[in-house]
Amino acid sequence: MMAILQWGTLIICSVVLLLRVPDAIRGRNRMVFGILVIATLCSLLSVPGPYAAIDVALGGWNVTHLILRLLVFAAVLLIGLQVAKGLADARGYRLVAGPPGRWALAASVVAVVAAFSLMDTRGSSAGLLDIADNAGHNAVVAPFYAAAGRTYPGFVSVVLLPALVGTATSHLPRMVRAAAFLTALGAVATAISVPACFAPGAWLLAQQSVNYLAVLGYVLGLCLFWFSRLGTKGGR
Repeated sequence: MMAILQWGTLIICSVVLLLRVPDAIRGRNRMVFGILVIATLCSLLSVPGPYAAIDVALGGWNVTHLILRLLVFAAVLLIGLQVAKGLADARGYRLVAGPPGRWALAASVVAVVAAFSLMDTRGSSAGLLDIADNAGHNAVVAPFYAAAGRTYPGFVSVVLLPALVGTATSHLPRMVRAAAFLTALGAVATAISVPACFAPGAWLLAQQSVNYLAVLGYVLGLCLFWFSRLGTKGGR
């Protein structure tokens, strides 16, 4: 089941990315293309095979996982700016782009790097699933590292949620409402993923499902927003 989630997310992100290539070449909304590039790369780094190959090349200390966390922050920042701007959500844009967003991003980066440095990360392991027993404190620090990696995405998701829900329940065209609903679903899943980091190990599949739902919600939502623009503006 885990492999299905991993490869399914990667395939969907890759397909959506390829659909955006022609517009990106024409110079149309390259920020969305950049978001999809980062999302596809993040999905690739979540698959054990590619992850292990890249991490071994980097020394086998799971630095790849730290890079993945930072890439997620970059994608979420761009998504927050793009969605808030697209929905004319001035309050959301100010919170993401202004001091609250900058402080949330900075604090999350510091927390992620600090928690990572406290763990014994020897031995490449996608999702850090195989290093819990490298040292006694790993099992204690790992949930906080995971939560730190999801706090900034959770912050941006909560900021965007009111505008997304408002759009999803509005009288705008059906495709726009569907796009807002999918993006809101991704936002809710992202927010839930923060406390889910502290769930028991037996809930691993549920935790991972929430994480992949967050990615798919955002990616498919952005894709539908793009298609809705094609339909209403002739792709301009």
